[in-house]
Amino acid sequence: MEAFFSWRKTRASDLPECVRLHPAKSGAEVMGHASRSAVVELNCNGKVELVGFGFATFVQKGFAEAEVQEPRPGLNSRILESVVGGNSVVASYEEVREANTHGGLDQVILDTSWKDGFLTATQRDEVRVMLGRSYQDLFSGYRFSRILTELVDELDLWHVHGHRSFRIVDRFETFREANPETSWNHDRALAVVTVDSMREDPHSVAAGLFQHHSEPQFRFTRVEQELLEAALEGVDDTSASKTLFVSVPAIKRRWAGIFERVAAIRPDLCPSDGDGTRGIQKRQRVLAYVRNHPEELRPFDFSVLENKHRRTASSATFTPGLPIG
Repeated sequence: MEAFFSWRKTRASDLPECVRLHPAKSGAEVMGHASRSAVVELNCNGKVELVGFGFATFVQKGFAEAEVQEPRPGLNSRILESVVGGNSVVASYEEVREANTHGGLDQVILDTSWKDGFLTATQRDEVRVMLGRSYQDLFSGYRFSRILTELVDELDLWHVHGHRSFRIVDRFETFREANPETSWNHDRALAVVTVDSMREDPHSVAAGLFQHHSEPQFRFTRVEQELLEAALEGVDDTSASKTLFVSVPAIKRRWAGIFERVAAIRPDLCPSDGDGTRGIQKRQRVLAYVRNHPEELRPFDFSVLENKHRRTASSATFTPGLPIG
């Protein structure tokens, strides 16, 4: 029997099945621009079955701080309640851009689940590796400060003990003492990853998210980033127009804008049409570059770079006056 695993981004139609993988992690169905998720599928003898799900979202810094300062069970539920109640703690696009620019993103991993009682031990390990790979691909290029996740059972706790970057912040003992009638199960805990704790696990799949070495240079607009991400998934112009709700001519104009931005800074990637380079070749070159430099696809406040460059230029040209004597 030939079987193999693959991962892809989550579709809305996947969510009911995803949530059933681990009902204790309810709240993982929150979707939005600050949230990304993936499913792992088992392909066996022509049959495809969803066997794994991973989901994470960026949250407002104040919410993350409060969760760490006053830990209590129900992290996912509070995020969901905030969305339903119209006072969402999921970070807005502007908040993600601001935090990403300064390397201060706070994220909550809401769910990492696989189909229990269906997979062999070896297959479960493969699904976990695939989920880790999808997480790295979905969030590479972002500039993290902290990751939070609520562990909901002993299996979660056991898995976290194998990651040196995770710190168990609280087992909710104080909460249970104050709320002896609580219905939350006892084997829950809040775990956190920070810049400092990641230094002890530099080979983790998430290590690169805490290393803020590169800044984007092409200044792509939000709609250009969306088109590039779609193209990286193999989407053609016709499909992209449906996904992004614009016409095919509008998609082509966006590509022209992308080529113009890239050519102004890296003419080797987008040479002028006079050298015989066709549009499809330019696309391939640009896509190869952004695949290796995902920071180009993430929200970023370029005015910060402009101010930094101005200060650098000012300090370089400043000549101290001679002392008066």
